[in-house]
Amino acid sequence: YQEDRIAIVYDTIWGGTRTMAEEIAKGIRLADPKVVVNVMNLAKSDKNDVATEVFRAKALLVGSPSHNKCALSSVGAFLEEMRGLAFKGKKAAAFGCYGWSGEAQQRLNNALKDIGFEVVDDGIKNLWEPDEAAAAKCVEYGQQFAGKI
Repeated sequence: YQEDRIAIVYDTIWGGTRTMAEEIAKGIRLADPKVVVNVMNLAKSDKNDVATEVFRAKALLVGSPSHNKCALSSVGAFLEEMRGLAFKGKKAAAFGCYGWSGEAQQRLNNALKDIGFEVVDDGIKNLWEPDEAAAAKCVEYGQQFAGKI
Protein backbone atom coordinates (compact mmCIF):
# COMPACT_ATOMS: atom_id res chain seq x y z
CA TYR A 1 0.00 0.00 0.00
CA GLN A 2 1.98 2.95 -1.29
CA GLU A 3 0.54 6.36 -1.87
CA ASP A 4 2.23 9.43 -3.25
CA ARG A 5 3.78 9.94 0.18
CA ILE A 6 7.26 10.43 1.51
CA ALA A 7 7.94 10.04 5.22
CA ILE A 8 10.71 12.08 6.81
CA VAL A 9 11.55 10.90 10.32
CA TYR A 10 14.29 12.33 12.47
CA ASP A 11 15.54 13.16 15.92
CA THR A 12 17.75 16.06 16.82
CA ILE A 13 19.90 17.42 19.62
CA TRP A 14 20.29 21.12 18.86
CA GLY A 15 17.79 21.54 16.03
CA GLY A 16 20.00 21.37 12.95
CA THR A 17 18.65 18.03 11.78
CA ARG A 18 15.09 19.36 12.23
CA THR A 19 15.99 22.32 10.01
CA MET A 20 17.38 19.93 7.42
CA ALA A 21 14.19 17.83 7.52
CA GLU A 22 12.00 20.88 6.97
CA GLU A 23 14.14 22.19 4.09
CA ILE A 24 14.31 18.77 2.40
CA ALA A 25 10.51 18.59 2.68
CA LYS A 26 10.26 22.00 0.94
CA GLY A 27 12.39 20.68 -1.91
CA ILE A 28 10.24 17.57 -2.32
CA ARG A 29 7.09 19.69 -2.40
CA LEU A 30 8.66 21.99 -5.01
CA ALA A 31 9.58 19.03 -7.18
CA ASP A 32 6.16 17.39 -6.91
CA PRO A 33 3.35 19.33 -5.23
CA LYS A 34 1.08 16.26 -5.34
CA VAL A 35 3.32 14.26 -3.00
CA VAL A 36 2.29 14.25 0.64
CA VAL A 37 5.35 14.82 2.81
CA ASN A 38 4.99 14.00 6.48
CA VAL A 39 7.84 15.21 8.72
CA MET A 40 7.88 13.44 12.08
CA ASN A 41 10.13 13.98 15.08
CA LEU A 42 10.79 10.59 16.68
CA ALA A 43 11.09 12.19 20.13
CA LYS A 44 7.59 13.65 19.89
CA SER A 45 5.66 11.26 17.65
CA ASP A 46 3.98 8.03 18.65
CA LYS A 47 6.02 5.14 17.25
CA ASN A 48 2.85 3.47 15.92
CA ASP A 49 1.95 6.63 14.00
CA VAL A 50 5.46 6.74 12.56
CA ALA A 51 5.33 3.07 11.54
CA THR A 52 1.94 3.62 9.89
CA GLU A 53 3.28 6.59 7.96
CA VAL A 54 6.31 4.60 6.77
CA PHE A 55 4.00 1.76 5.74
CA ARG A 56 1.85 4.17 3.70
CA ALA A 57 4.79 6.00 2.09
CA LYS A 58 6.70 5.05 -1.02
CA ALA A 59 9.94 6.47 0.38
CA LEU A 60 11.60 7.24 3.69
CA LEU A 61 14.21 9.79 4.71
CA VAL A 62 15.78 9.17 8.12
CA GLY A 63 17.64 11.95 9.92
CA SER A 64 19.96 12.03 12.88
CA PRO A 65 22.91 14.08 13.93
CA SER A 66 26.13 12.17 14.43
CA HIS A 67 26.67 11.74 18.15
CA ASN A 68 29.48 9.62 19.61
CA LYS A 69 30.20 8.34 16.07
CA CYS A 70 26.63 6.97 15.76
CA ALA A 71 23.08 8.04 15.11
CA LEU A 72 20.94 8.93 18.11
CA SER A 73 19.64 5.90 20.01
CA SER A 74 16.03 6.92 19.30
CA VAL A 75 16.71 6.66 15.56
CA GLY A 76 18.47 3.32 16.00
CA ALA A 77 15.52 1.97 18.00
CA PHE A 78 13.11 3.17 15.32
CA LEU A 79 15.07 1.32 12.63
CA GLU A 80 15.09 -1.84 14.75
CA GLU A 81 11.30 -1.62 14.95
CA MET A 82 11.18 -1.25 11.16
CA ARG A 83 13.37 -4.33 10.67
CA GLY A 84 10.61 -6.63 11.85
CA LEU A 85 8.08 -5.17 9.42
CA ALA A 86 10.00 -6.41 6.37
CA PHE A 87 9.31 -3.50 4.04
CA LYS A 88 9.80 -4.17 0.33
CA GLY A 89 9.99 -1.84 -2.64
CA LYS A 90 10.51 1.35 -0.66
CA LYS A 91 13.26 3.83 -1.37
CA ALA A 92 15.25 5.59 1.34
CA ALA A 93 18.23 7.71 2.32
CA ALA A 94 19.67 9.37 5.43
CA PHE A 95 20.51 12.93 6.43
CA GLY A 96 21.76 14.92 9.41
CA CYS A 97 24.22 17.28 11.00
CA TYR A 98 27.57 16.48 12.50
CA GLY A 99 30.28 18.26 14.42
CA TRP A 100 33.42 16.21 13.98
CA SER A 101 33.16 12.87 12.31
CA GLY A 102 29.77 12.50 10.59
CA GLU A 103 29.39 8.71 10.70
CA ALA A 104 25.64 8.63 11.40
CA GLN A 105 24.43 8.99 7.81
CA GLN A 106 26.52 6.10 6.48
CA ARG A 107 25.48 3.92 9.41
CA LEU A 108 21.84 4.81 8.82
CA ASN A 109 22.11 4.06 5.10
CA ASN A 110 23.67 0.68 5.92
CA ALA A 111 20.87 -0.06 8.39
CA LEU A 112 18.24 0.93 5.83
CA LYS A 113 19.81 -1.47 3.30
CA ASP A 114 19.89 -4.25 5.91
CA ILE A 115 16.20 -3.70 6.63
CA GLY A 116 15.31 -4.01 2.94
CA PHE A 117 14.97 -0.43 1.75
CA GLU A 118 16.51 0.57 -1.57
CA VAL A 119 18.95 3.32 -0.61
CA VAL A 120 18.92 5.69 -3.60
CA ASP A 121 21.98 7.81 -2.71
CA ASP A 122 24.38 8.70 0.10
CA GLY A 123 21.96 11.23 1.53
CA ILE A 124 23.04 14.64 2.75
CA LYS A 125 24.91 15.81 5.82
CA ASN A 126 25.94 19.20 7.09
CA LEU A 127 28.77 20.34 9.32
CA TRP A 128 27.25 22.08 12.35
CA GLU A 129 23.93 23.91 12.21
CA PRO A 130 22.63 24.68 8.70
CA ASP A 131 23.06 28.26 7.53
CA GLU A 132 21.21 29.75 4.55
CA ALA A 133 23.53 28.10 2.02
CA ALA A 134 23.15 24.70 3.70
CA ALA A 135 19.36 25.14 3.86
CA ALA A 136 19.35 25.82 0.11
CA LYS A 137 21.37 22.63 -0.45
CA CYS A 138 18.76 20.71 1.55
CA VAL A 139 15.97 22.10 -0.64
CA GLU A 140 17.96 21.06 -3.71
CA TYR A 141 18.54 17.62 -2.21
CA GLY A 142 14.80 17.25 -1.58
CA GLN A 143 14.11 18.03 -5.24
CA GLN A 144 16.70 15.49 -6.36
CA PHE A 145 15.37 12.83 -3.96
CA ALA A 146 11.83 13.33 -5.26
CA GLY A 147 13.15 12.74 -8.78
CA LYS A 148 14.55 9.35 -7.74
CA ILE A 149 11.25 8.04 -6.39
